Amino acid sequence: MFTLTLLRFSPLPKESHLVAVLIGVLAYIVDSFAMPGSAATDSFGTAVVAAVCWYVYKVFDGMTYDGAETALGTVAGLFLSVVICIGYFML
Repeated sequence: MFTLTLLRFSPLPKESHLVAVLIGVLAYIVDSFAMPGSAATDSFGTAVVAAVCWYVYKVFDGMTYDGAETALGTVAGLFLSVVICIGYFML
């Protein structure tokens, strides 16, 4: 029987926060060079979305069920990250 009490998310390591900041900075730079006429807040929004997608992926990547890692967590993290990016860029 599947119960949610066995489903756990592992805590994020400290390096994950540094990677999120680096991804955000790179997303800001790429967005500002790709669209030079856009406002800085647009590039900042892209940076925030990129960092959020990284966090969503990493949280689901560490998902375990009854102590064993699941491949479903990685797939769910990638899927949700893609959905977040599509939602942001379609608006």
